[in-house]
Amino acid sequence: MFLTVKGLTKSYETGVKTPVLKGLSLTLEQGRVGVILGPSGSGKSTLMNIIGGVDRADRGSVTVDGLEVTALDDNGLTEYRRSEIGFVFQFYNLVPNLTVGENIEVVSHISQNPLKLEEVLEAVGLAGMGGALSPGALRRGAAAGVHRQGHSEKPKTASLR
Repeated sequence: MFLTVKGLTKSYETGVKTPVLKGLSLTLEQGRVGVILGPSGSGKSTLMNIIGGVDRADRGSVTVDGLEVTALDDNGLTEYRRSEIGFVFQFYNLVPNLTVGENIEVVSHISQNPLKLEEVLEAVGLAGMGGALSPGALRRGAAAGVHRQGHSEKPKTASLR
């Protein structure tokens, strides 16, 4: 199994303990597409953040391609995020006063093996585009940042949120 989540629990405390994930378990085979649906506050983002190594679970485990993400220390999580996964956020997280190309270029500063900017822009259909971009083009620009990380293989997961 490519992704295995077992007995995942997570609560937040803001004066009152609020459980968000309550013993969640799921599996996903490599090459399959999974969709996480639920109302606001149901734990979708929390789950994605734990799978992505951005947040920690209270209990349970997450294993991605044989790597138990929930067992990693801070340095291990940093390396996991840097070399194994990519995120594309719902609101793109692009710097507004930079061009799409300049936003993608930022990735080269954290990547060990960045791909050529021109190749990445071509791969996502943004070569030669300038000016204001549509929401779809902005999302492709954010995805290009993930692609530019230059993994020897494609990133293992991409969170489209």
